Amino acid sequence: MTVTLELSPEREAALKAQAEARGISVEQWLLELTEQLVPSTSIAHLQKTNPKEWMRQFRAWAQSHDHTTPLLSDEAVSRESIYPDRV
Repeated sequence: MTVTLELSPEREAALKAQAEARGISVEQWLLELTEQLVPSTSIAHLQKTNPKEWMRQFRAWAQSHDHTTPLLSDEAVSRESIYPDRV
């Protein structure tokens, strides 16, 4: 499928900068973004057939998450807080 987008010069520059920062083309960057929004299939098969591609896609997925999310405290993930009725 081919899609044509009309972007403002600012948005185009931003996309190019983000793609260059990742060392990939704008087209590849947009494909990765669409995969994040609408994953087509599991990449589990890549782990056996193409481990390097699987690792690249896994790292891209991990980097796509918000890095400013606060970590949970030890209390929040303790067995007692998860299973209060089993103490």
